[in-house]
Amino acid sequence: MKEISKKLKGQVIISCQAYEDTPLYGPMYMEAMAKCAIMGGAIAVRSCWSQDIKAIRALSKDLIIVGINKKIIEGKEEGQYPIITPTYKDAKEVIEAGCDIVALDCTIFPERGKEEIYSILKKIHDNYPDIAIMADTGRVEDAVFAAESGFVDIVGTTLSEYYTHSGKFDDQLIKEYKEKCPNVLINAEGKIWELSDVQKAIDAGADMVSIGSAVSRPHLISQRFINYNQNYRNK
Repeated sequence: MKEISKKLKGQVIISCQAYEDTPLYGPMYMEAMAKCAIMGGAIAVRSCWSQDIKAIRALSKDLIIVGINKKIIEGKEEGQYPIITPTYKDAKEVIEAGCDIVALDCTIFPERGKEEIYSILKKIHDNYPDIAIMADTGRVEDAVFAAESGFVDIVGTTLSEYYTHSGKFDDQLIKEYKEKCPNVLINAEGKIWELSDVQKAIDAGADMVSIGSAVSRPHLISQRFINYNQNYRNK
């Protein structure tokens, strides 16, 4: 296990991401978001695309950056096909932009089976031996496969919502990952909106917790409060 991964044990990773259709899209805004995360005490962020990672890396040499490279395929939505760093080329791009840990979707799809995923993981490991690898997953079988590949340092529950559709954080999945993937660190990620969710993740055995939309998407944060206000008043 890479030393950089061990530094994340007991920590919170703050997402610094914005899509093209939102006002905060662009490296200047992501650099500012990373500054806010650092001011709040974060030692690690999760950032998407090389231009944003470069901007954040220029901000700090010490900040741990988990890099991803989302590739939206026309006609495909997240959960239907690997979108998070789907190829070795995509991983190479964000690694060379300056991330310390590269995260990629390790879901076993009909279009991309175990052999291809294993090949990507091995190529990253062989060509970038100092870079840690985080496997984004949502099912126990995918997590176990990634952990047993021998190339992965961290396994996350990032994609669990695409299988449970519960709209809530799944602490039971963390318990299963912890039990069946004992040789890697476990990252709790996905639908973590409340402080109580962080507590549940820790109690379930998560080694680290990643916070995404709850801090990175102001329009969703605003919408959440507005919807609650309207629903409560209309009771």
